[in-house]
Amino acid sequence: MKTILALIDFSDVSPQILDQAEEHAKAFGGDVVLIHVVPPEPLVVDFEPPAVPPDVFKSRQKQLFLMRDTLIEHGVKATAQVFGGLLLETVLDQIASIAPDIILMGSHGHGALYHLFAGSVTTGVIQKAGHPVLVIPSVPAPETHLVKIAARKAQVARVGPLGGVPAPI
Repeated sequence: MKTILALIDFSDVSPQILDQAEEHAKAFGGDVVLIHVVPPEPLVVDFEPPAVPPDVFKSRQKQLFLMRDTLIEHGVKATAQVFGGLLLETVLDQIASIAPDIILMGSHGHGALYHLFAGSVTTGVIQKAGHPVLVIPSVPAPETHLVKIAARKAQVARVGPLGGVPAPI
């Protein structure tokens, strides 16, 4: 594996994507390309195409370069690029030009209604990229996970470990 493309959106799953990129690069001797796409401002009634706000672009570029520098400090050859444009189209264009061996990206677990109206970049990349894609799910916050475990333990205590036999109190 020579080229690892990591799609960064600066959400809560981005640190896991960066970790996976580092692990893959070290395990397979590959180079990491970090990509972020800044979408244009929403189009208001106007005759000009929407533009990417320059302050947002520069801020995201600075953040992405810090991520790149972290990978380099850890011994991974890495580059970073920020693009402005429509998310899926820009990502697919970059995938075509880079031809990565694997694509790392996050998934936010939006529901069916969200996908009906907004679509999904993850689904579009999986369907159209023509390269292997590793999707890293956004995991719930640790306290949410602990609450689920506590609720499950409480349920087992009420019902009993065998399902129908009450547990001693």
